[in-house]
Amino acid sequence: MKIGHAIGAATVGYLLGSVSSGRLVGKVAAPGEDVTITTLDLPGGATLDFEGVSATSIAARSGPGWGMLTGTFDMAKAYVPTRIARKRWPDEPYAAIVAASAIAGHNFPVYHGFRGGRGMAPFFGAMLALDPVGLPATQAGGIAVGVGVFGDTWAAYTGGMWLTVPWFAWRRKPAETAFALAANLLFTFASRKELGTYVQKRRSGELAGLRDFKSFAGSYDTMTGASQDASAAQAS
Repeated sequence: MKIGHAIGAATVGYLLGSVSSGRLVGKVAAPGEDVTITTLDLPGGATLDFEGVSATSIAARSGPGWGMLTGTFDMAKAYVPTRIARKRWPDEPYAAIVAASAIAGHNFPVYHGFRGGRGMAPFFGAMLALDPVGLPATQAGGIAVGVGVFGDTWAAYTGGMWLTVPWFAWRRKPAETAFALAANLLFTFASRKELGTYVQKRRSGELAGLRDFKSFAGSYDTMTGASQDASAAQAS
């Protein structure tokens, strides 16, 4: 590995990751609104104040379609440079460096006072470039453990990310293992305020646990407003 190449990979990944898809989409989907603070509806009537810009917050504010568009852009800004680096230097760690840096830029964008998202969408994009088989495998495992073992929305939502660490370690890919660990630490640090509030609501009983996989899918629909859209469509 050449230090100059590694620095270049980190710089490119960070600057591309710093492009805030949520803010760009928000200008069209929610003109004139402050998209950096969004109240997310949780199952059971609980709410969670989200101070950031992400596909989830745009979906909660403007509907699932806008959220999917935001998520697609956020995935692409990590996938494209990571894929290019992977094809250009298949035996070097530059792709993993680009991927981790893209998530860092997404979470702490230099163009927007370091106030960004949490990194899930660019993580998905990076994983598609680094290991397209590992993404569905770890996500399925994470949801299964989060729902079946812990019965917890947060665990089911983030479990797949954490499983990528042993996944890459098992496959003996040190650069990708480091990427997975960095992605999880970046997500956890960026989400620390929401996580603290979430834990308090769980302990107080304000937020109930998950009963089954259907309730997990329903919890995401509630956060993104999809359940409300469906109810409105049925009523009309």
